[in-house]
Amino acid sequence: MTKYHDIAIALAGVCQSASLVPQLANTGNCDRELYYLGMRSVFNTSPSSTLNVFGERKDIQSGLKLLVSVLGSEQKENADVLRYTFGTLGITHKLRNQPETLNDIGMRIQRVASMHPEMSLEEVATHSDELSYSLAGIYSDIISPVAAKIKVMGKIEYLQNTLVQAKVRTALFACVRAAILWYQVGGTRWQFIFSRKKIVQAAQELLTEY
Repeated sequence: MTKYHDIAIALAGVCQSASLVPQLANTGNCDRELYYLGMRSVFNTSPSSTLNVFGERKDIQSGLKLLVSVLGSEQKENADVLRYTFGTLGITHKLRNQPETLNDIGMRIQRVASMHPEMSLEEVATHSDELSYSLAGIYSDIISPVAAKIKVMGKIEYLQNTLVQAKVRTALFACVRAAILWYQVGGTRWQFIFSRKKIVQAAQELLTEY
């Protein structure tokens, strides 16, 4: 795989979790499988490859399709996803310059993970609510203060629900995890201007190969 395949995979991870935020904010629910995949990725701090952060190729298909759409001609249709994607990329950009903050996040993640030795999808699904509150706590305590808060738009009856709030923060945390990966594999914000076609082509090749 080329550098742009890794960049596309990481960005797809951001988009995939970003797509869960408007679902939660407007309906109180979201795609469970994608939510569990995003949550599990937060705990995968020592991956063997870029793809391994999310699992297998099939686990990132939704994000790759979304990436092709948001970087192509369907930006208006995916305006919310694009906003949450760029919002979390911005937060991550600031986080990267704060090694102590990143270390604190890592320690908190390990503390939660120590109570769940096998962080499989089944384990994540079984303890979904508990893990959501734990990750939301890390997001609120450490990540949120780093930059201006991302304004989540939705229906008030869902946005006031504590579990929905926790899941929204967890989804945003998963976006940040994927965004950190994106920077690690050579992603830069200039690529959205000068390398958009290369990223879209890489994403389409990953979809075709699957």
